[in-house]
Amino acid sequence: MESDVHRPTEDELRVFSERIARRLAERPLDLDPGFHRERVAGLLRIAGEASFYQLLDLPPTSTAQEIHDAYEQIARLVHPVNAPLLGLEGREGVLEMLFERITQAYLNLSQPDRRKAYDRGMSSQAWSAALGPAPSQRRDEVRDLSDRYYKRALELIAKEELFLAIEVLREAVRISPQADLYALLGKLQAKNPRWLRAATESLQQAMALGSRDPELAAALHDAQDRLAAGEWRAANPTTGMSTRAARASKWEDAPDVEVFDPEEEIGGRR
Repeated sequence: MESDVHRPTEDELRVFSERIARRLAERPLDLDPGFHRERVAGLLRIAGEASFYQLLDLPPTSTAQEIHDAYEQIARLVHPVNAPLLGLEGREGVLEMLFERITQAYLNLSQPDRRKAYDRGMSSQAWSAALGPAPSQRRDEVRDLSDRYYKRALELIAKEELFLAIEVLREAVRISPQADLYALLGKLQAKNPRWLRAATESLQQAMALGSRDPELAAALHDAQDRLAAGEWRAANPTTGMSTRAARASKWEDAPDVEVFDPEEEIGGRR
């Protein structure tokens, strides 16, 4: 099957690498170094044998938006500019290889025709593996990692660094979907009018997973009402919040949710 999948061109790798590098420069990773090293080491162990779904820690049923989100989060972790943080100075080639593999997974899963071809080529054994966690991520390890992300998010919330808390929680629910994590994520997302759609999806997911949060139903109803009323249209386009709300919370110019277009800027297109 590997011979049939799309391999990133030099232009594609350059564009994606430059974009991730810019984002890291604008908003550096705020992760415990031990966390970071563990995640990258785990990806390196499975890079040669894992399916594209496993590399992005996604099930084969993932939506296009989930694929975009997973790619951006993992690409930020493995980008070669992180070599000094990971103790890999002088060995950037290891991260370059991993970044290329992650980007290849994204390019094949983000475009419908390529994804269909890739899915058709997967063996039944590969499908079974893709439906479960990646080989390096045993259940106890995943739970421990998500718990540490949850605690980190609470620390950020206490300091009113809400956008960073959301990023941490998005990573937590990606590796370990839990009702409490989705509930907290949805409530934080709802504080930004331009993220109300994402907030309703997170809160609905929390309910589907059996959350016992007594405030959850009211929070979901409120987010849905605000979304239907078009509250996002009145939000500041830079911060994504109303002027009064922006003064009351540290969003640090949080952007709207966005996706990667693999053809953007490549070869002069778009």
